[in-house]
Amino acid sequence: MEGIWDLLVICYWVIMGILSLLILIKLIVPQHIFSIDDICTSKIQVCEYVITYIQDDLGVTVENLNIKFNYEPNDELRGCYDQGNHTIILYHRNLDSVHLWIHTLVEEIHHSVFLSTKKSIMIYELYHRKVGYDNNPLEYAAKVYARNKFKSIHRNLKKSGLIRYKV
Repeated sequence: MEGIWDLLVICYWVIMGILSLLILIKLIVPQHIFSIDDICTSKIQVCEYVITYIQDDLGVTVENLNIKFNYEPNDELRGCYDQGNHTIILYHRNLDSVHLWIHTLVEEIHHSVFLSTKKSIMIYELYHRKVGYDNNPLEYAAKVYARNKFKSIHRNLKKSGLIRYKV
């Protein structure tokens, strides 16, 4: 009988330790735990804020940019920029965290700024054929910009109240 109580106490402390660890992870890195749908009331307002942030940061004007949210399954893409319609499409099934969502949005806005002309699209496609997607310098530039600006954008979205974590 004494062995059962010892086993119950050990199980209790293991479970409490795991729960404490999960709560700590949620507090420290919530952007990797929650999806954008969990923490904001209006994704459009978040997008408008990010566009304004990038315009101020790069000193450019992004006009008439459309953003669409696609919830259908997609095996390949997290997001894409369609130069013909000046539209960004975010594939929510592949964006399972706030970090990924904001990172993809910033990347695609970067593309909308730097790939908005036919000549720039031709250069992008030439690089894509020659060196592939992963080695394309225009893709790399967008990824680096998104990675470098994530913390600042995330912090400002939280300060402005556009995103709130339920911990």
